[in-house]
Amino acid sequence: MGNGKQIRSIGVIGGGSAGYLAALTLRAHLPDTSISLLESSSIPVIGVGEATTSEFPPFLYKVLGFDIEDFFAKVRPTYKLGIRFNWGGRDEDHYFNYAFDTGSAAESQEYDGNIKRATLLSVLMSEHRHPVVRSGDQPPFSLEPLYPYGYHIDNKRFLGYLHEQARARDITHIDATVDEVVQSADGTMEAVVDTEGVRHEFDFFIDCTGFRSLLLEKTMGSPFLSYASTLFTDSALFATAPHDGEIKPYTRAQTMDNGWAWTIPMRDEDHLGYVYSSSYVTDEEADAEFRRVYPGLGPTRQVRFRSGRHDEFIKGNVAAIGNSYGFVEPLESTGLFVICRQSLLLAMALAESDGPLTTKTTDAVNGAISDTWDFIRWFLSVHYRYNTRRDTPFWRACRESTDISGVERWVDRFREKGALTYSTTDLSVGGTINFGAYGHDVLLFGQQVPHKATGARETREEYERRAAGYEELARDAMPQAEALRFLEEHPEILREPMSGANSWMAKFMDSVIDICEEALRTGRSKDTAMAERNQA
Repeated sequence: MGNGKQIRSIGVIGGGSAGYLAALTLRAHLPDTSISLLESSSIPVIGVGEATTSEFPPFLYKVLGFDIEDFFAKVRPTYKLGIRFNWGGRDEDHYFNYAFDTGSAAESQEYDGNIKRATLLSVLMSEHRHPVVRSGDQPPFSLEPLYPYGYHIDNKRFLGYLHEQARARDITHIDATVDEVVQSADGTMEAVVDTEGVRHEFDFFIDCTGFRSLLLEKTMGSPFLSYASTLFTDSALFATAPHDGEIKPYTRAQTMDNGWAWTIPMRDEDHLGYVYSSSYVTDEEADAEFRRVYPGLGPTRQVRFRSGRHDEFIKGNVAAIGNSYGFVEPLESTGLFVICRQSLLLAMALAESDGPLTTKTTDAVNGAISDTWDFIRWFLSVHYRYNTRRDTPFWRACRESTDISGVERWVDRFREKGALTYSTTDLSVGGTINFGAYGHDVLLFGQQVPHKATGARETREEYERRAAGYEELARDAMPQAEALRFLEEHPEILREPMSGANSWMAKFMDSVIDICEEALRTGRSKDTAMAERNQA
């Protein structure tokens, strides 16, 4: 593809999840390239819980080649079957489940008036159960190979594991703080100089400096494109609180007066956060509301953020991964998903090149990544525009002013015909199963957006037969705490989702690889082409 100087060295500037996942993905695809990760030990690692999408486990095991038994022993994740949205009220009975499997949202809405029995994972979430099943006198069996799931992980333990894996895979670790950035006469990056005066030169640079975007924005001048007209929140508080020993199989998202709160269940405690808009509430007022709703909170920490992305993902010999390129608030746990997708697409592009990336390849990668971020923006807009159950200044502004222009034609189609799953070709973001037509149906039915018809195609009898099967399985399924103990005592069952060509992990990762190859081959993302066909 390229015909200039070969890229023999890559410097990842900044650590965190973005830096380590980028370095490890590059190593998996570029075994003969020198890869260094430069980070400062003076920046503390905060032990906050992170939730993921279902793209995350197959990425760890199928792309990075992590050993699942080793990962479980050292990172101690919990399972996430989806998100429970207490979206609009504080009544525990008023919720809808956004599960990671797909099913019959239209039929569930048609016959039940809600979507709680739309899929097996949704039923398991409602019953606080995990897909490991005891059936009579038979040995327990796992449904994990058949049904997608994500993880809840502790950031501190996760980063410790990534650091260990990087050392084992010949990634050079440099403990230093960047003091100066050096550019060549042609405007490309030449080196970074640390506070000790040491110069670090690389052929290609990965910006993982977080919101500072030191290389891509401040040095290379890529403009930041704000999503503020769609996403009004700009602040978050986070803390931990004890739980009663029950490890719920989902992330919980609950509406607050000026935003929303997450609950991420870990093995020994819950990790919570309040995402809010500083335009509608002071930090002190937000903290007081957070503690009022969750009385057992420990000390809180705060972070400010901006939602949006940069114009380029790759500019010159710099690519930005993680918050240095873009960020959207954490409502759908997209942070690690996009880091993985960015890392994979960049690694595949560099592996195919025999020199610097060509303009065509750079444009293709930039287009695919920007399309992904923009798609997530519009997907999140649906959560805010159609929450009608909270009447506060913040939520009134969301209903009246949230920009949904990128998804409005699909909402109009839903209002007219019902389920998008049955009336469109695809709405997926880069092949992920989490944000496609079915995901939009879940949000629109779940929030009871008015529609002329549900679009149901199954009869009531067919639906009831399947939903009854889900409920029967849920009655025999284990609570997550019990399932975790069982799986760790039976590593052969823990490994089952990774074995066999028919497991969801294998199929899912094959789809992701195909999407990335198509973006590199055609110079545009699959999402853009599909969206244009749907609009036509």
